[in-house]
Amino acid sequence: MTTSAEAGTEQHQHWLTAVAERRDRRAFAELFRYYAPRLLSHARKHFQNDAFAEEMVQETMTKVWLKAHLYQNHKGKVSTWLFTIARNVRFDMLRRMQARPEQLCAEEIYLDYESESDVELDHALVDQPILRQQLLTYCERLPEGQRIVLKMIYFDDFSQQEVADALSIPLGTVKSRLRLALAKIRELLDDHH
Repeated sequence: MTTSAEAGTEQHQHWLTAVAERRDRRAFAELFRYYAPRLLSHARKHFQNDAFAEEMVQETMTKVWLKAHLYQNHKGKVSTWLFTIARNVRFDMLRRMQARPEQLCAEEIYLDYESESDVELDHALVDQPILRQQLLTYCERLPEGQRIVLKMIYFDDFSQQEVADALSIPLGTVKSRLRLALAKIRELLDDHH
């Protein structure tokens, strides 16, 4: 007689095996649905910023997708393997943050634009043809996913949730791509000046 915990462990192993052997998107979706909220809760304990916590979840689940074939069930449970990946991702993120402490995340930037007059000023600046063209030029240097998200938010006036819905990607992915895009544009601007 198997307990519900054992049955759950077997199901998780089945999903991970399906991802490893057949790149089964449904199995991955089930893993994501089960583990993402748990990983997010775990990440929020280590990061005081939801964007960083969501980025950790996204990076962890991306690694699960890419490295599912490396899981060995005789060495431990799927949950143990997955949270080990999450720990390594967190350490990598912390190292990157220490190397570039001035880096802002998208949420921090949006907090700067809370008032209506700031939003109007921001749009007025982006609407200036020369500045708009410069930003579009920098956008073209971004990876496709980041470029699309940035253009939808800053040039097409989509909210982050609207972008997530339109592209059928998680909100955390939108936030991560936006944060990375803004950091890259900031780098390009610094290099230019």
